[in-house]
Amino acid sequence: MYENNTQDSDTRLIDEALASEPIKNTFRLGWEFIKLNQKFTLTAMVIFVVLNLFGMIPIASLIFMVLSAVFGLVIQIHVGKTFYESQDIKGYINEIQESSIDRLLTRHIATAFGAYIGWVTLLLLLIFLFGFIGGSMGIINAQMSESDLVNALVTLGFPMLFIALIFSYVQPLVQSNIIMANGIQEGFKAVFTLFSTHVWRMAFQSAYFKYVAGFGLAIILLLFFFAFLIGIITTLSGLTLIGNIFMVILMYLFMLIMAVGSMMARRRVEF
Repeated sequence: MYENNTQDSDTRLIDEALASEPIKNTFRLGWEFIKLNQKFTLTAMVIFVVLNLFGMIPIASLIFMVLSAVFGLVIQIHVGKTFYESQDIKGYINEIQESSIDRLLTRHIATAFGAYIGWVTLLLLLIFLFGFIGGSMGIINAQMSESDLVNALVTLGFPMLFIALIFSYVQPLVQSNIIMANGIQEGFKAVFTLFSTHVWRMAFQSAYFKYVAGFGLAIILLLFFFAFLIGIITTLSGLTLIGNIFMVILMYLFMLIMAVGSMMARRRVEF
């Protein structure tokens, strides 16, 4: 399926999903990936949980954090491409049922690694930028006390939060570019489409805003609900580890739904 991209003029499964109840269809089609190939879902979840749990071990945390992030990107790329390129529901189901971990890693590990390097590079650049701005304005200096540092972080925190909210609005389009990328170089460059004028022009279309606003609200409500549920489970069990495992599983499900949602957002403004 991945080798032969369909033409934008073709009517595909994604167009049918957008035609009626797009928000509900985002979750419905994401759920298909979970239930139609339970072996794949269970294997992927176990790998993701194990990588994240090993990431809590101080000595090996960095290595497993990288592996976890790259594996998560591989899953998103696979889910997003499968959904975006499916001509109809039968093709989508067939691709889900044929999914396997070794197949995913063979096809998408390079792109995922390139995207990971891109996000790390972007994060480091932003940290340097805010550090430079803070130092230039005298907000941050070498002689600061602990309380001064806290105040400085609060001062810089509001503009950083504002910028993060703006970036999160266009993130689905950026993520869709990562999903459609091929190879390390394209995966790396796709991250920096965050600064593309083309991406921002698409993001300011009303169709994009309506979809992202509805989808984002649904995601936030679900996250609050599951976070509350996980909190109760952790409290009743008295075991933080159980809560952490449930949290990682929730992260996996969130990534999968976000992959479908990103492609829906892209298709909404593609023409």
